[in-house]
Amino acid sequence: MTLPSRAREAAGLILGFWLALTIMGPLGNPRADAVQTPSDTARYAPLEARMHAAINGSRRKHHLVELRRESLLDAIARAHSEDMAARSYLSHDTPEGLSPVDRLERGGADGFTLAGENVGKTGVAEPHDEIYEAWLASPVHRHNLLAPAFNATGIGVARALNGTYYYSQVFVTYPR
Repeated sequence: MTLPSRAREAAGLILGFWLALTIMGPLGNPRADAVQTPSDTARYAPLEARMHAAINGSRRKHHLVELRRESLLDAIARAHSEDMAARSYLSHDTPEGLSPVDRLERGGADGFTLAGENVGKTGVAEPHDEIYEAWLASPVHRHNLLAPAFNATGIGVARALNGTYYYSQVFVTYPR
């Protein structure tokens, strides 16, 4: 390939390169279309609120302190759900090895003495009941939901392009 010797040829080359990046860029980055926008986040707020209410209802039945929902913890949980949805995995640890505690600390949560996390995914159209009932049926997830020490939580829901819902709930204990 020879470099253009005239300004018009150079402009054409730059324009062609820009067009190629604009058209092909999203195809080369599968996560580009999987990231939620603020309007998507608002769409899942009712699911997050419903999960919070259900869990606090279970905690009340067991005479436990209700979990205070915090926006910072919601953002951390939501970011994990979005990452799992974008990269099609379900785990407490990211593919890079970041644990729930790592993500809490990186997200700016500090002062907690204990932390836990529940994650889940489902492809059903009404995801709340399936996730909630699965967490209650699982001894490990149920333990987190009903752990007396936890007093604050964050809940995040995301949806992958294939329709799968991803849920994350972080639990923390702040000194009283």
